[in-house]
Amino acid sequence: QEPFRPELGVEGWRKDVAVGSMVLRCLSMRVVFLALVVLALTPNVTVADDEYGDDEDAEDAAFGDEDEEVNSCPAGPAGARCRGEVADSTTPPPARRLSHEWKAFEGCAIPAGDDVGGPEYITLDQAKQRCGSSPECQGFTFEGTNPQGPLSGGPVWVTLKSNFDCVDAEWIGYRKLEPQRSAAPAPPPPPPPKPKDTHAVMLEAGQGRGVALCLTGQVRMLRTTQLAMEQYMLGVLKPDLFLYGPKKPDENDGPELYGLADYVKSARWEREDIRTALYSDTKSSGRVIDLEYLEIQGNWFGNQCLDPPLRDNRPGSAICFYYNQKKCLDMIREEEQVRGFPYEFFAISRFDFRWIAPHPPLDLLREVDAVWIPSGSDWEGGINDRHAFMPRKYADAYLGAWALVTGGEAKDVMLDTLGAMKVNGYPGPNTECFLKARLAYNNINIERFPSVAYLTCTQREKSRWTQCSGTATNDAPGWLYKDEMEHATRIAKCVRSSWTQKKMDDCKEDISRLYRGFR
Repeated sequence: QEPFRPELGVEGWRKDVAVGSMVLRCLSMRVVFLALVVLALTPNVTVADDEYGDDEDAEDAAFGDEDEEVNSCPAGPAGARCRGEVADSTTPPPARRLSHEWKAFEGCAIPAGDDVGGPEYITLDQAKQRCGSSPECQGFTFEGTNPQGPLSGGPVWVTLKSNFDCVDAEWIGYRKLEPQRSAAPAPPPPPPPKPKDTHAVMLEAGQGRGVALCLTGQVRMLRTTQLAMEQYMLGVLKPDLFLYGPKKPDENDGPELYGLADYVKSARWEREDIRTALYSDTKSSGRVIDLEYLEIQGNWFGNQCLDPPLRDNRPGSAICFYYNQKKCLDMIREEEQVRGFPYEFFAISRFDFRWIAPHPPLDLLREVDAVWIPSGSDWEGGINDRHAFMPRKYADAYLGAWALVTGGEAKDVMLDTLGAMKVNGYPGPNTECFLKARLAYNNINIERFPSVAYLTCTQREKSRWTQCSGTATNDAPGWLYKDEMEHATRIAKCVRSSWTQKKMDDCKEDISRLYRGFR
């Protein structure tokens, strides 16, 4: 502002001040205007700089940019080699952190307790980050029915847990899984398969020759049955005969075989200790025999033939029956190893079976791939176990009762095939039911032919479990089961001296009603 000068007077000084103020206002407006112009022109200047910069970049690319060459190495230890520095070989490269995986469980609320902190109002991704970063956390849970959380993607009340478990509720549970690491190298290729056993291949293909016949158990009534057996069964099947049974205390060379001796391929008579063999052959015998098997009722596990019997002293001789069958199968296998090829067919029968007509011939039986069993004696829903004829490949299953018992599988096989009500109920399975279960378990078909034989006895030679009937004196032959004897007699009259396919059908009788009760 212009200072006061006395020579101009007061009025003159005021005029000078007014003129100076106007000049200052004009200058201020010019400054503002110039500033606005500069701001308006700034983008154009920047673009121009960019354009000039592009030209410089192109020029650098053409002639090389020394500064860029110097600064192109990455920072840190990773760029040491690039910058000509010696890298520290003792420092391992940083490990790559593996992220956790998560498995969602719908309708799962993790029970109360074992919380990692308190409830948090966070999103699903945040919950995974929190739980994943905590070694203590094993999962988290929140209320809802959608594993993805709220549809909005917003937060929800989440509880982190140090222990994972589930209870049914309208909640979602997430479990933290260990991260998948890189796959292990592929295992070496498996060794080439072992060549198949020639014996097994021949069995499956039915390439054996001849018939093997087993007769096992106590030699009873052979003096009465041997002539009919030789004429009606051995003469028809022409088998190699295998005999196995217990040796009596007063015997040295075994029992008298009469005319059967001409057919015997192998005979073995032993002083048996079946009780010891049962416990030594059975895995976990204390649990399997004394708990699992003895709780199943029925004569399928009859053991009064043992010395001493098992603790339930169950009537019957089933365990000895299974052991005898196993021994006869062993004898057949030994003979097949010697001869170099298996038998084509296998049959099993009893010493006290009295034949009153011929056995069906091979030509009528070999066309059907099945186990042929005579009619009758299907006690309590089982299948007749007194005689059978079959392809050799089925003998292992038919005679496999001892293997199933000692292997601890007998109960499971019966449950799978007979059902829990039959196995666990009263009176329980019998030996006929156990045979039916073994054949069904191995998917073996069963065919029936009309029976022409029955169990015979005398008052001196009989089973300890049944009474002998139809005998006039102590040594006269009778029968153990009258219905079985009468049925076989009717069939024998129908068959007469020979079989045909028509007789196989016409001579059949349905006598299943006779075996529905309890023996």
